[in-house]
Amino acid sequence: MIGKVGKFAGQRLLDLFRLPGGQFMGKGDLAMRLAPDIMFGGLEMAMTPGDLVDKGLAGAGSALGGSLGGLALGKLGGRNQALSTVLDMAGSIGGDMGGRMGAEQLQRGKDLVMGGKGQTAYERLSTQDREALEKMIREDQTGQVLAELGLLPGSTQGFLYGNQGLS
Repeated sequence: MIGKVGKFAGQRLLDLFRLPGGQFMGKGDLAMRLAPDIMFGGLEMAMTPGDLVDKGLAGAGSALGGSLGGLALGKLGGRNQALSTVLDMAGSIGGDMGGRMGAEQLQRGKDLVMGGKGQTAYERLSTQDREALEKMIREDQTGQVLAELGLLPGSTQGFLYGNQGLS
């Protein structure tokens, strides 16, 4: 059973690389369809904070999702090259979003395995920034003065100074 499913899935994956006539895509067709997805995967990798694993997961998720989404949706264009190209672009965008969501889940799992809270690289960065801002406000007398004058939002004031409005 698993062998039949694997063979079917492998055949469908190969079909993504076939042109409407049945022959495989040439180098030019592959470059036109995959180069933007791979480039944006590289940009995602470069811009993601965190370690190399976080960066690699983000880049791979973006590149693979965009590539497979574009190839799959581009097949709907049939023999119409212009329509296939437009559908490929739309599929690349959708696949990129799906690939990023998958990569985020893998990042969360990696963070849990490494002893963290199960956060993505961006969530960890946000937590660090929030903690640094809280520390700066606590240490700075301006924050205390603003809280005493009631110029800080109530939720921030209560969170930072332990004053829940009961005193």
